[in-house]
Amino acid sequence: MRIEYFLDVLKPHSPSIDYVAGALMDITGISKVSVKLDELDQKTASLHINIIGNDVSLEVITEKLSSLNCAVHSIDEVLFEKE
Repeated sequence: MRIEYFLDVLKPHSPSIDYVAGALMDITGISKVSVKLDELDQKTASLHINIIGNDVSLEVITEKLSSLNCAVHSIDEVLFEKE
């Protein structure tokens, strides 16, 4: 099953957004990650992350983000598609 998640994520300045995208790509089943910087302040960055994959668990994604000191603010959209 193809799955797509749109997440609103808060992270510290480090790690960089390209590092976060690469770390998410390491998750089995993920085929595409798009990270867009929404807002930047003195200590944090707000990101919009789009993740596409097959049979990907949201729990695994949030655990990976947590290990990078990122916090999921909201799950803005979820798409499930049968192939």
